[in-house]
Amino acid sequence: MDLLVEHFQANIWIYLAGAVVVLPLVYLTRKWSVPAILYTIEIAIYMLIMHTSVFLLVKVTRWFKQESSMRALRPDGTPEGAPTWGTPYFEFWRRDLYDPPWIVYAELAFIVVIVYLVWRYRPLKVQRRGRRKTTYNHGKESTARRSAAGSRGARGR
Repeated sequence: MDLLVEHFQANIWIYLAGAVVVLPLVYLTRKWSVPAILYTIEIAIYMLIMHTSVFLLVKVTRWFKQESSMRALRPDGTPEGAPTWGTPYFEFWRRDLYDPPWIVYAELAFIVVIVYLVWRYRPLKVQRRGRRKTTYNHGKESTARRSAAGSRGARGR
């Protein structure tokens, strides 16, 4: 967290200048830009869920392989040839940290599938504003009508 705070403090003027330029554009094109931003956030959430799932699956698989090994134990308590599989959770862009290396390509394939499924089942459509429906005033006028109808008898008989 300290690295993020330090980075933002060092580059505060760049971020403020970017916000001054981008926010008016987003406001002026909000009919199209806000749905696109929300669509991107939704895809990012699905990718985070997928990456977390792959990370945990690799971790559990490595643990199971290590614990179910029948090989002789080394002095540190791990078996000979214990797996070193792993995926980085926070530095996911560094391909050299993935072991085995094909997990990178599996995650990329999952990303393509996620983007396709979101595009197929939740297409980005700019919604038109519907015409407002007429609302009826249920204030004094309606009570006046009800009281007039009540003088004619119960329920207008």
